[in-house]
Amino acid sequence: MTTTSLTHLGYAIEADGITADPTSLALLAHAARDLGVSEVLVGVMTDDQAPHVARVRAFARVSSSVADRIDMPVRELAYAS
Repeated sequence: MTTTSLTHLGYAIEADGITADPTSLALLAHAARDLGVSEVLVGVMTDDQAPHVARVRAFARVSSSVADRIDMPVRELAYAS
C-alpha cells in the first residue's frame, strides 16, 4: 500500500461510494491491520452492513493512519563532531 494508491482509492470512493473498489479496500484493511491501526475502524470500514457514512468516515481515519505510518520521515544524519 502506498500513499498514491490511498489517494486513488479516495478519489474512487468520492466518485462512486465506498463500494467503488472492494479489492483495494480489502488491501487497505490488510495493510492497516498489519500496521496496528484500530481494529474497530478497520471493521467498520469493511462491514457491508454498516451505514455508508460510517464506512466512509472509517475509511478516512484508516487511510490517514496508514499514510502516517508508511510515510514516516527519514531522519537526517549529522556529522560527528
